[in-house]
Amino acid sequence: MIIGITQEKNIRNEQARIVDLLSRGKVDYFHIRKPDFSLEEMRNYLSYFSVEIRERLSLHSFHELSMEMNIGGVHLNKSNPTLSPNITGKRVSASCHSVEEFIAREKECDYCFLSPIYDSISKKGYQSAFTKEELKNLFARNVLNSKCVALGGVTREKFEELRNIGFSSFAVLSDIWAWDKTMFITHQNEKYSYLESGLLALKGEIRFIQLRMKDASDAEVLEVAKVLRQECDKVGAILTIDDRVHLLDTGLFDGVHIGKNDMPLSQARKIVPKDMILGSTTNTLEDVLTALGGGSDYIGLGPFRFTTTKKNLSTILGLEGYQKITQALESRDLSIPIYAIGGIRVDDLKDLKATNIYGVALSSVILESEEPLQTMREIKEIF
Repeated sequence: MIIGITQEKNIRNEQARIVDLLSRGKVDYFHIRKPDFSLEEMRNYLSYFSVEIRERLSLHSFHELSMEMNIGGVHLNKSNPTLSPNITGKRVSASCHSVEEFIAREKECDYCFLSPIYDSISKKGYQSAFTKEELKNLFARNVLNSKCVALGGVTREKFEELRNIGFSSFAVLSDIWAWDKTMFITHQNEKYSYLESGLLALKGEIRFIQLRMKDASDAEVLEVAKVLRQECDKVGAILTIDDRVHLLDTGLFDGVHIGKNDMPLSQARKIVPKDMILGSTTNTLEDVLTALGGGSDYIGLGPFRFTTTKKNLSTILGLEGYQKITQALESRDLSIPIYAIGGIRVDDLKDLKATNIYGVALSSVILESEEPLQTMREIKEIF
């Protein structure tokens, strides 16, 4: 069982993303945790969801709304430690921060969060409270059981390790709201227009789209963007624009990507609102360090190999180039999401992931595939 948890503060298209994750089977349940909401704000928030989706939600506050609005579950925590007798027929879960608390809670609950299993991603300084050996021993002795849900620093990459410890259920917060590790950059060829390529990527469950139409007019770009924005909003996908910072005020984009030959990053950072994504193209370690200092939120690092989708290519990096740059960042204790880009094929992905990059930015490998949906499934299995 995989359980998603909301951020405390709302993010753009949050409810649509929750529906998308539940509908695609990426999570089984979703916990709504909004400590600063008023009763009316929570009621309005929940009214977005269909009856079917509401059954798969759990409330961390305002438990009475579970009866009023047919919400499937309620969660007990420090702020709401007991179940009201008026709440009946609901899934009940609880937060536990010690084995003793789990033992005390489990009989009254369908499942319990035990945390923090790893150092928390969302709460700095909130460190793991358990060792792997201790947890494994507790499962072996049946002190912990299938009702115990791992929480705290949990990412999908850690599921296998957690299963080996004894966990069968996982609660994911920060990782589930992270950007999609597969970014699609729109392109056109004899089979697809720019718009069709973006729609294809969304159909293939890619949730980070960069609209790149280098030789098109602003009017042509906006015509495509209006359609893509509507479709992205339906599934909570991110839509950014390549280069054209001046189009951000249209309200159609979540951010912008700046190329090496576009506006200087320092100038762009002054213009791009802080709540919008600013990405930049890099080719060398010096570029990456400049991007970090200039306020870039992520970088596109490449090219991996020769590609026909981009003119005036920088130096080809290959695997060795990515390894050198990621290792140099690690040695400096620096971190930024790195998307590999440029001529990447499906059989390159495992080797690229081993360099500790964040994700991949793709176009041709999908659009030139005989089975693009299958190709996207293969890509997303790795990233």
